[in-house]
Amino acid sequence: MRILAGLVGLALLAGELARRGESVLAQPKAWDDLVAGALLLMLALAGARARPALHAAGWALFTGVMLATLGVNLDAWMTDAAKPCAGLYSGALLAMLGVGAAATLWWARRR
Repeated sequence: MRILAGLVGLALLAGELARRGESVLAQPKAWDDLVAGALLLMLALAGARARPALHAAGWALFTGVMLATLGVNLDAWMTDAAKPCAGLYSGALLAMLGVGAAATLWWARRR
């Protein structure tokens, strides 16, 4: 599960850097993904030193970010905005939301 957190954290950070380039810190829309990605990466590196509740909180943050992004994307898709591949993007966000929710529940059941 920690490897998954590391991979997801790296993917979020790399995705935002690739998407927004050098101005990533100047764009508040990127901050939620950056914070969630950095937190998951730090938790993956901390491993067993971090309590399960912290891992659950990190995954819960990720899940909330994905849910908010999915809501914005679905709104744009349903109102017929000119957003290319909105259906595919919504599907990917829904899958990430499922992974985040499952990981949150997995860590929440740990002691």
